[in-house]
Amino acid sequence: MLALTRAEIDLGAIRHNVRLLCRHVGAGVRLMAVVKANGYGHGAVPVARAALDAGASWLGVASVAEGIALRDAGLRAPILVLGYTPPTLAAEAIRHDLSLTVYDVGIAREIGRVARVLDRLARVHVKVDTGMHRLGLLPHQVPHALAEISTTPGVHIEGVFTHLSSADSDPEYTLWQVQRFREATAGANVMLRHVCNSAGTLSYPQAHYDLVRVGIALYGLSPYAPLPPASPLVAHLRPALTLKTVIASVKWLPDGARVGYGGRYRCKGACRIAVIPIGYGDGFRRAPQNFGEVLVRGRRAPIVGNVCMDQSMIDVTHIPEAQLDDEVVLIGRQGDESITADEIAARLGTINYEVVTALTARPTRVYVDRT
Repeated sequence: MLALTRAEIDLGAIRHNVRLLCRHVGAGVRLMAVVKANGYGHGAVPVARAALDAGASWLGVASVAEGIALRDAGLRAPILVLGYTPPTLAAEAIRHDLSLTVYDVGIAREIGRVARVLDRLARVHVKVDTGMHRLGLLPHQVPHALAEISTTPGVHIEGVFTHLSSADSDPEYTLWQVQRFREATAGANVMLRHVCNSAGTLSYPQAHYDLVRVGIALYGLSPYAPLPPASPLVAHLRPALTLKTVIASVKWLPDGARVGYGGRYRCKGACRIAVIPIGYGDGFRRAPQNFGEVLVRGRRAPIVGNVCMDQSMIDVTHIPEAQLDDEVVLIGRQGDESITADEIAARLGTINYEVVTALTARPTRVYVDRT
């Protein structure tokens, strides 16, 4: 293996999580595996294949380009583009058999025109803004829009959906959104209604409708972080990603030695400093906070000095047996110790989604199956 820094992705964990969630929602509800942003940093194509193998029936992406990448990899499952698709990309989307999100009658008509030129039918899902106030039609606009789009030549309304903004934290607001969706879409003649993201899927069975869209839970991470889990099922999810590198150098430095750019860290007494080949070019955060600690020989070692683009320094004075080429774990378990994406997110002041999605393409993805 050429890469010193790698993200190990356990496809067995992906399958386990999908099976768990499929059992939770029941046989009458389909599951969409959301694999946008390169599968939340895990690798969209391998994750999609594992999810479909375990019972998912749909795939969700953010853009036409992401959907085409899945089609080019040979995946034939239904794919919904969850983000904005301008009419200029409609032809490519239709040629690659992608379902599109629409929330504008004029754009739907343009998509229909493109579909007719191609002698194809464009499948669309109409998005409703029930309170997220991002993309979507406001509830009072929905009946007219559905009527207009449903009679647009070349367009077939396959689904209607909304997105829950606070399913991880605010039951009252979430139930209000669900009620608004129910009222706005009453009488709509569509094949699929879908409302739930990961938190909604775990916490609001009354809103499962025909399909649930599972993102972060697919990867074994809690949608409730940093809040306490609102569903006991979270404890049974298996994190799929472990981020690893190796020690590239170890040296003793004297008291007062300055470490890294700007010399912001100074050794307090003689220090044994190791260098690891990972930096912010890999998605290993530099500032305003870094990951804080890594694992070496099953023990925590603090990051010292500024994280560099390609390398970082850690203090292993208290781990005298640490040596060149030792494995270093940045996310995951080593021995009896573990560092989770949730722990890192709390330190960085963000959420676990960003921790894993921010990993760049440089760490090699290595796929294992610990079923």
